[in-house]
Amino acid sequence: MAVRVYELSKKLGISNKELVDLLKEHGYTLTSIAVVPDEAVKLIETSHEKKAPVQPEKRENPPVRASEPSQPEPQKVIAPKKEEPKTLQIAIKHAAPRPATKSQQPQPQEAEAHPAEISIVPMTVADIAHKARKQVSEVMLTLLKMGVVATKNQMLAEKNVAELARQYGLTVVTKAPVQAKEEKTAQVQEAGQWESRMPVVVVIGHVDHGKTTLLDFIRKTRVAAKEKGGITQHLGAYEVKTEKGNLVFLDTPGHEAFTLMRARGIKVADIAILVVAADDGVMPQTVDAIKRAKLAEIPIIVALNKIDKATPAQIETAKRQLAQHDLTPEEWGGDTVCLPISAKLGTGIDELLDVIVLQSQLMDLKANISIPARGFVLESTVEKGRGPVATVICQHGILKVGDYFTAGNATGRISSLVNSAGKRIQEVPPSVPVLVAGFSELPHAGDAFEVTTQQAIRKGGVKAPSKTAEIMSKTGTEESEIALIVKADNASSREAVAHGLSQLKSSHRTLSLVYTGVGDISESDIILAADTGAIIYGFHVKVQPHAADLVHKKGVEIKSFDIIYKLIEDVEQLLEAGKPVKMVSKKIGEAIVLKVFDIKGLGIIAGAQVKTGRFIRDGKVIIWRGKHKVGEGSIKGLQRDRKPVKEVHTGFECAFLVDGFDAWEVDDRVECFQEVPA
Repeated sequence: MAVRVYELSKKLGISNKELVDLLKEHGYTLTSIAVVPDEAVKLIETSHEKKAPVQPEKRENPPVRASEPSQPEPQKVIAPKKEEPKTLQIAIKHAAPRPATKSQQPQPQEAEAHPAEISIVPMTVADIAHKARKQVSEVMLTLLKMGVVATKNQMLAEKNVAELARQYGLTVVTKAPVQAKEEKTAQVQEAGQWESRMPVVVVIGHVDHGKTTLLDFIRKTRVAAKEKGGITQHLGAYEVKTEKGNLVFLDTPGHEAFTLMRARGIKVADIAILVVAADDGVMPQTVDAIKRAKLAEIPIIVALNKIDKATPAQIETAKRQLAQHDLTPEEWGGDTVCLPISAKLGTGIDELLDVIVLQSQLMDLKANISIPARGFVLESTVEKGRGPVATVICQHGILKVGDYFTAGNATGRISSLVNSAGKRIQEVPPSVPVLVAGFSELPHAGDAFEVTTQQAIRKGGVKAPSKTAEIMSKTGTEESEIALIVKADNASSREAVAHGLSQLKSSHRTLSLVYTGVGDISESDIILAADTGAIIYGFHVKVQPHAADLVHKKGVEIKSFDIIYKLIEDVEQLLEAGKPVKMVSKKIGEAIVLKVFDIKGLGIIAGAQVKTGRFIRDGKVIIWRGKHKVGEGSIKGLQRDRKPVKEVHTGFECAFLVDGFDAWEVDDRVECFQEVPA
């Protein structure tokens, strides 16, 4: 039975990296964390037991690479062919017949006028098949003869691409080395000292699917319990020390209002852990997270959470939904690692960490520590006594206290660095999240952060802090307009609230965001609200003591919230409050006239018995005589036992005077109607 890389490395007592290198020497190129084929396991175990030196694969024509010096051709090692891998049985069955002898190499098909061109770069089996105009199964068979077992979508190393190009007679086009597609780290191959760095792992998924609970278990702290309503509403970055090595985790909120915050978390990450509740399946924010992770081109590892609550059928349903979004689990023939876990009980967490570490080792993450530090602002807020501060994660360089920097419109000099454990430090390497103080003004979450020189800042001109960009409008509001001032504890929360409010629509009233800011509600906020007639909404903030005295004097309304969707719902109710209500007439009762009274000074009164429903004072009535309508009007007075009443129910007798009709006859049928909202 095939095993994963980390399982085999444990069994052999070697590291994941050593095993991966050993597999490469035997021609098994792993570019994902897929399982190791059976024949590869047997080969590696045999060679490891004998402790014989592993010979690299023989190449008659080495890949065309100007940077590589010519080397003697090593002995070719071919994997055992007695047992063909089960995963390739179908492919081999439909492939071309085996050559008569081992020495005979597959020959190109009949020559073409213009042979296909190919660049010697890593590519999938399917891509090579397309270039060579061959069936995928034939390419897989050729690779098998080379000692390489690969699936349709598996990425092949350059040496295997070069060998296939030679065998299929493809024209090799020499191109400049191709970089990875604009890595999220913006890594450029500059001169300097490059060192391995910790992987940055982003935890994404739908609200309440267990993202923070997963981190909770890993970090052994109770972050989820500190969040109002049990949902994460801030982007947190945490350095985690595990037995598998140090990792940096980003915890992104799952609520739909925090879409932009999730996107920023993915922007700086190397690996994405997609948490999906097995008992809930793929939800809207799950789909959004998948799209953004794919757009960022980072590996996705699926953690199927809450297996302690889910049934086997629910787990299979969740996998089927993932497959519909191009995340086909390995056990279904895909290349997505899908691990069942219980973040609450800790089930499967060790295996998940193994997979994360293995994936990062395969990516061989590096950082240039010789250049000025640069990275991104993850979060920003205002702290009492420290002013604007921001959570920053750098991807290159060493960040030090005293460094001058720029971040969006903000500039500054680092006055202090605080790590995720709350300790002050003097410098921080790449990939480590840190709280930076010393900003001239509040930066925006997602701004590029870069260390520079004091001269460069002076030359560019330091921009004075300004709030004008946050002021949307200061004009007086119309009666159909609701003016709001929003104050939040940090920039991302402010943006999330503003985004949520912008999605609210009403046919008769509009919202006007007079001002949005970060920090506690101040005197200036109260004065602005009084001048514009705005309502102040606070999110995770307090009212400053001096400002509290002005609230009653100015007659300003302040509403405070800890959960974003409750704030949005409250504003939504404000929008609907003044909406004109459409009324319709609803039949509520029917009566039969038993007697007619002519009372002097009052008029003609009908004495009747309510047969169904009820009759109400001021109700509208329609009078029927047989099948014909003879009149209508509204009840002016309603009595029961000669006493005025508001309503009379089924079975009781009553008397009523109708405005607009007095030609009553015994046995007239009367229907009563009431105006109700549509």
